[in-house]
Amino acid sequence: MDMFTVMRRNTVLELLEKNFRDKTFARQKVDLGQSLGRVMGQTVFAQENVPAFRRSTVDGYAVKASDIIGCSDAMPAFLRKIGETKMGEGTNLIVKSLETVYVPTGGIVPEGADAVVMIEYTEIFDEEVAIGRPVSPRENIIGVGDDVSVHDEVIGGGTLIKTQHIGALAALGMASVDVVERVKVGILSTGDEVVDIQSSLKVGEIRDVNAYSLKAMLTSIGCEVVYQDRVKDNFDHLQGALQKAVDLCDVVLISGGSSVGAHDMTPEIINSLGEPGVLVHGVAIKPGKPTIIAKNGDTAVFGLAGHPASCIISYKTIVEPFIQNTLLKVKGSSQTVMAQSGFQAHMSSGRDVFYMVRLEGGSPTYTAQPVHGKSGMISLLSSADGYIEIPMEKEGLEKGEYVHVHLFK
Repeated sequence: MDMFTVMRRNTVLELLEKNFRDKTFARQKVDLGQSLGRVMGQTVFAQENVPAFRRSTVDGYAVKASDIIGCSDAMPAFLRKIGETKMGEGTNLIVKSLETVYVPTGGIVPEGADAVVMIEYTEIFDEEVAIGRPVSPRENIIGVGDDVSVHDEVIGGGTLIKTQHIGALAALGMASVDVVERVKVGILSTGDEVVDIQSSLKVGEIRDVNAYSLKAMLTSIGCEVVYQDRVKDNFDHLQGALQKAVDLCDVVLISGGSSVGAHDMTPEIINSLGEPGVLVHGVAIKPGKPTIIAKNGDTAVFGLAGHPASCIISYKTIVEPFIQNTLLKVKGSSQTVMAQSGFQAHMSSGRDVFYMVRLEGGSPTYTAQPVHGKSGMISLLSSADGYIEIPMEKEGLEKGEYVHVHLFK
């Protein structure tokens, strides 16, 4: 018989939103090179045009498009070469009718020219250039501000800074950016059987896999793990460690303290630290049903299963969305791809079921294949590219059905 009331995952996320939506984080300025993976604290608007000059996208000759209408290899247009532009330098050259100037890729396009002909379609004859192909006005030219114009929004506040954003910010000359202060997280690993990963295992012992997995996933979304401890199944020791973590952190994850066995005292300890304590004990997901959701003061506390796969599914489906959406209010944080299911599954569990999958193919469509195993198996983690969700309302999953694969980072 169940020892706790099970709640739907969406309801849990709504409850977390209600309890923590007023929690705020300060902004701080960091060097651009240190901003990857951080959350933008405010919207960035361009203060200059990019590019600041008309730039050629090819090696070729700047021309007036009207001078070479109808030309071909058989009947080329002949233009007088009056010079060339050089990279990193301005130019005083002005292209007049029936004149041309050589321009390298990225070089400035001189006044008077309105297009650039690729060098492959030209031939040099002393001071003349034979053009064997016509071009349209603005062809092979990036105009002033075509990339970014003054006052354009470049990156919105709440955006998780990725590699492509770094280049855009660098192009605007931003050596530093305002970001949201990191969410401070504590990780407690519990259990008499849990030992350091460098330990030689005795019978019945297991290495502390979850602490490393959780820290890696938290770091990948810009969090800072400021407190870690490994605690035996002792009420006073766990209570003391949890109190330290709650005092230091915005979020605390307790690995191995969510089930209802004789030695699992986590709910009682959480409640001993102050109101409101445990909000939910049991989420309708598989794996990860015994997950604990709690609040001590201004700190969110999560009790996660000790089995690695269950721990990670609970983290990815509850903790990470809470941190990104409720605490940091990140825009577009989810990374998913569409794939066709490579397997069939029948459901009757009364829970949202999550399958870890690996992706195959990709030309043109990925196939999601299940990674089989029980929730305590490490191979589930090392073999999976991500996971899919089958809501409890569905009777199952048909082979060939399209699914969203939530990718591991």
